[in-house]
Amino acid sequence: MKIVLCKSHLDGPISGADETLVTYASQLQKAGADVSVLLMYLHAEEDQYYQRLLESNVRVSWIASNVTRTSMNAGRRVANRVFLTFPGSRDLIRRKTQPMLTAVANRYYQECRNFLQKEKPDVVHVMTPNAGATVMIRAAHDAGICVMYQELGIPYHPPGFDYYEEFTAVLPLCAEVAALSPRLFADCSDKLTTCKSLSVLPIMSQGFGNGNGHAARPADGKVTFGYAARIEKLKGPLVLIEALGIACREDANILVKVAGDGSQRQKIAALAKVRGVAGHYRYHGVYTHPEECCAFMESLDVFVMPSFTEGTPNSVVEAMACGKPVIASAVGGIPDMIGDDAGLLIPAGDANELAAAMLRLARDGKLRQQMGAAARNRYLELFSPTVVTPLMLDTYRRVVNQEHTRDLNESSRLHPWARV
Repeated sequence: MKIVLCKSHLDGPISGADETLVTYASQLQKAGADVSVLLMYLHAEEDQYYQRLLESNVRVSWIASNVTRTSMNAGRRVANRVFLTFPGSRDLIRRKTQPMLTAVANRYYQECRNFLQKEKPDVVHVMTPNAGATVMIRAAHDAGICVMYQELGIPYHPPGFDYYEEFTAVLPLCAEVAALSPRLFADCSDKLTTCKSLSVLPIMSQGFGNGNGHAARPADGKVTFGYAARIEKLKGPLVLIEALGIACREDANILVKVAGDGSQRQKIAALAKVRGVAGHYRYHGVYTHPEECCAFMESLDVFVMPSFTEGTPNSVVEAMACGKPVIASAVGGIPDMIGDDAGLLIPAGDANELAAAMLRLARDGKLRQQMGAAARNRYLELFSPTVVTPLMLDTYRRVVNQEHTRDLNESSRLHPWARV
């Protein structure tokens, strides 16, 4: 079967959607599938995700010219500087630039269709709702190729993403739309009513680490909590630092490590000083390869994801693969991920509840060990390549054969969430 994974562009440097694309492509390649990646706009040569695709021997093609790529990247850099200087301008700039982005993407419709007609894939798998993805879906459909779209978050969320209304107009052209978890499947069923068929297709992470996340701790008794994501408001990093300040009043042996980058990086460092916990906070920059991710996760006792909105975060899966218990907001598909035994769920934005959860796990090593073991088991059951790759291949087979439902016995064998 010939598969083309499509995305408008690589968002880097810290993109859950890019991580999903690269992991899917590399694992399909390992499974012997004929897989390639098509981008509307090629990113910079040094982009970590592009480099990882090349390292995995996955062929990468792109539609737009290098001149367009350079212009788009320059525009993004200018917009990001404006966002950082005037945070309140974000929604206005998005509204003003969206018509331009749509016009640029539409300009490449015919080239995209010609490319797909020449490649003749069995299925085109499109990710991320934007103007480029809209054109790719239309081009694949008009070229007579089966196309599926995967929703990597929550439809119409976060608020202010006005383009989603326009994007959903092409979803009836897709043979199938995939959600990331049972809860997100229900959300898509409720909001994407024009879809022909819905299914669940989880993210996955390669099996780095041995899953023994709880070797003996240093004699000083320090307990380390970690965060790895974009350092942006919706990911809740300031909530984490507030919680650290509260928790450290009762337990001085708590540390927080942060990996990532974003507009609030300086703000969280400043807040740590204001709350008197700068000595309990460490910034570790951006990791760019799975080995660096593994090293970061292995250095933790507990992983924390205090987001206000999420799909199913890659970093939570990576922590679970390393046997780390998880404290996370009860939003999106996160409750499906950690279940009742792999961590603690908290209300989004509640620093007091987060601090209480941190103190509970800091003080109970046995509970950390139990939850870490459960997290590793849930990773193996739900997010490892050995269970997700066969589900992907079966999904493609059904899409190509125009089968909108799975046999229940076959679903049970493939993946626990395939029965949805």
